[in-house]
Amino acid sequence: MFLIALLLLLAWSPAAQAEPPTLTACGHPVYPPLSWEQNGELTGIAPHLARKLLAEHGYRVDMRVFGNWERCQLAARQGKVDLIVAAYKTQGREQDFVFSATPVVADPVVLFTHFGNGSRLPWNLTDKTLGLLFGDSFGDDFDRLAARHPQVERVSTGEQNFHKLALGRIDYMPIGLATGKLQTQKLGLTAKVLPLPELLTLEHYHLALPRGSRLEPLLPALSARLQELADDHYIEQITPYFERHYLDAP
Repeated sequence: MFLIALLLLLAWSPAAQAEPPTLTACGHPVYPPLSWEQNGELTGIAPHLARKLLAEHGYRVDMRVFGNWERCQLAARQGKVDLIVAAYKTQGREQDFVFSATPVVADPVVLFTHFGNGSRLPWNLTDKTLGLLFGDSFGDDFDRLAARHPQVERVSTGEQNFHKLALGRIDYMPIGLATGKLQTQKLGLTAKVLPLPELLTLEHYHLALPRGSRLEPLLPALSARLQELADDHYIEQITPYFERHYLDAP
């Protein structure tokens, strides 16, 4: 009887009822439906999946927004967050991060341009201006080409870039086809900007952990769980919800 009473007491003790340990995470703040900032918090497919996967291991996740994509990556490198909910795997980033073996999503990348741009030549063969965000990467091959391009302008937000493109202040903007179409619709710019039909590159977003993270031992299990969700078409099924959520938000 004493043992039973002790077990009940322990079950109802403050320690037993304590909140689960909290992790901090960040991600791209302007890449719907994958992730975007809304009301001061990161939302979207990738934050949802990160919370779901880590809850299965007893963690809750606090989503942080650091102003732009580059600052999120810097915060992770400095140890201010425990994970990035989704990032491309590039040679440069692999120096600082380890990535899930299974991607969160595939991301077909195209060039968006404005209707006044008469040129449809590849951007790296012209004197046209390329618009990027701070911290943008679209794979190693693209990054090498962009580094040699003579006219590149970078800004902090996707909205800035879309409006510059609509006004003809930049001529091309690389971006994932899905997020580009959503942002064009949200900003009311479908009559001013359009995607070019050629695929620029096919990249993949992965869960990313700073090297040496306490979560590194969990990475194989997180990757396997992501694969299960992909095989069950779970990610495919939740995508329309987050697309609608982005478009309907004020």
